[in-house]
Amino acid sequence: MRYLILTLLLILFLSNGFAQDSTIWGLPEGAKRLIGKGEITGNIAFSPDGIRLAVASSSGTWIYNTHTGKELALLTEHRESIRAVAFSPDGRILASGSRDNTIQLWDADTGQHRATLTMHSDSVETLAFSPDRKTLASGSRDKRILLWDADTGEHRNMLEGHTDGVRAVAFSPDGKVLVSADQDDTIRVWDPRIGESVTTLTGQTGRVSVLAFSPDGTMLASSGAGRMIQLWDTDTWQPQLTIRTHYNSIYTLAFSPDGKTLASGGGWNDNALRMWDIHTGEQKGALTGHTSSINAIAFSPDGKTLASASQDDTIRVWDLDIKQPRFILNGHISVGREVAFSPDGTTLASGGDWPENTIQLWNPDTGALKVRLKGHTDRISALAFSSDGATLASGSWDRTIRLWNTHTAELKTAFEGQRREIQSLAFAPDGKTLASGSGWEDTIIRLWDTDIAQQIGRLETYTRWVYALAFSPDIQGTSGMFLASGSGDGTIRVWHLDSGSAPTDRPQMTLTAHTDGVLALAFSPNSTAQYNWVLASGSRDGTLRLWKLTVGESTPRSLALHGHTADVQAVAFSPDGRTLASASRDKTIRLWNVHSGEHYKTLYGHADSVTSLAFSPDGKTLASASSDNTILLWEFEPELAQNRWDLNGDRLVNIQDLTLIASRFGQDTPDLNGDGIVNILDLVLIANQLGK
Repeated sequence: MRYLILTLLLILFLSNGFAQDSTIWGLPEGAKRLIGKGEITGNIAFSPDGIRLAVASSSGTWIYNTHTGKELALLTEHRESIRAVAFSPDGRILASGSRDNTIQLWDADTGQHRATLTMHSDSVETLAFSPDRKTLASGSRDKRILLWDADTGEHRNMLEGHTDGVRAVAFSPDGKVLVSADQDDTIRVWDPRIGESVTTLTGQTGRVSVLAFSPDGTMLASSGAGRMIQLWDTDTWQPQLTIRTHYNSIYTLAFSPDGKTLASGGGWNDNALRMWDIHTGEQKGALTGHTSSINAIAFSPDGKTLASASQDDTIRVWDLDIKQPRFILNGHISVGREVAFSPDGTTLASGGDWPENTIQLWNPDTGALKVRLKGHTDRISALAFSSDGATLASGSWDRTIRLWNTHTAELKTAFEGQRREIQSLAFAPDGKTLASGSGWEDTIIRLWDTDIAQQIGRLETYTRWVYALAFSPDIQGTSGMFLASGSGDGTIRVWHLDSGSAPTDRPQMTLTAHTDGVLALAFSPNSTAQYNWVLASGSRDGTLRLWKLTVGESTPRSLALHGHTADVQAVAFSPDGRTLASASRDKTIRLWNVHSGEHYKTLYGHADSVTSLAFSPDGKTLASASSDNTILLWEFEPELAQNRWDLNGDRLVNIQDLTLIASRFGQDTPDLNGDGIVNILDLVLIANQLGK
């Protein structure tokens, strides 16, 4: 009866406002859609009734129906990726531990948040409930094990003695023993009732990172680095049996509920899920299908189903009677760290990481995947659409550039011969000239004619990686194009590419204000012949800079924008040019008033470094890609973003804006009347707008 009630509660929970669209669950403030479910970053766990599967990911804790594979919920209280999940034995509580150093307790029936546990000082790597469900044990990289009251979240005890981060904890089936392992070669055995160590097990070859008790408690399995699984007699705590495997490293172990079989998963050289006889150590069978290492496995309580999660970005739920997957969950695909909008705004492109190395084309309105473009053999590191949207260029660590027909999703051509990984790509406004940059011993900027699929020029002066490239927009009355390039040596170089003549190795100007590598560049789209060009740059030095570039001026000045606390890895102007977005390794996105250089909003939501930004052509959506393997689409209201006269971003032209202008007299930003300097005329313009 309880299971029937639980199922009805879950149905009600799903229907009250989520509209069954998982791309809008658990969104941070200001976001309107999530693309990609995030990387699988920890373990997986069946609920005691076998109905649900919890998956630790970089976007939160996903809950799936184990019979249909449908998403039931996404739990998102953590600020960083999830490392561990565990259901209480009665199925009422779900615990999650994260790299944000916290543990969250959830009502497993309704998904409601119950408590936040905060005493750890480093990532929480492992969780285990006692069999009586009263105690929760947590292990952390801070080298400590903490014991908590599972109902109240109150801290009960601390177990200390590990010399490295704790990677695994497990209660014995009778609850009298807790075992733990860190990254050395030892296993510690504790009496959890008094919080004291009972014994230390040695003899495991290689670092121990995974532990599992047999259902009857007579045996403990341990493994980690190396090719061996060690079985221990829990009466004597002596080695009982050693199983030699095919894996280089073993990442996960699980006993079947009947105690007759031990399942293992590992990596690099062996992608099979293997079954072992616990008495003889002989292999009983293997489940194959994953294309990369297996990081997590879990048996259903009735022993008829086994779930496995892999670095191939899939979760397979196996029917053990027929030894075939009942279904495969593909939603945790690698969406990668690069993102770009098509010129018509109907397509969002993202570039995947290893092992898939694919490019995905998404419908930004629905979050639906349109198609995958396959061909690269390593991580996608750069994306750029041509101005007509008919061609998508992709660069990869496989040292190739590929051009794709966006209408047919077919490969048009590939440019090879780069000596190092592609770091940056940029299409010129003419829609056919493509610039590419790479690094180390290949520091050449190459220019390609995409119509004839040939290299037409090269720029050689850098000694470090070419991380960023950006073409200036078309400006009436100017000749040729300007290309800005950012390097690991901290400089920005601006090149004049005159149509009909070969490019010169001598840059038009060199910008040297940054003190570390320049990672991102973008030209303002609303530059004019009067203003010339506004260029934004982001750097490893943690600053964002706005440059006003004038033809013939060799040493332009810049305005430094401070606020990020780590590398600035991406910059993008809104289509109207009034707002600049910047993204950082500090996991935030900041929005800036271009006229004044004032910061007016910070977007929080990614669980890892934000690596790429793109505005939709209509200016209503900002897309951000992250190392957490998700893309967030943010609501953006151009009409509210920044009035050019509202310099401090409080949405009212007032005395604060006058004060800001007065403090900038003699500088070149914010120059409101375009005469090249901030002066009394700009002050008068602001005064005329007071109160608006």
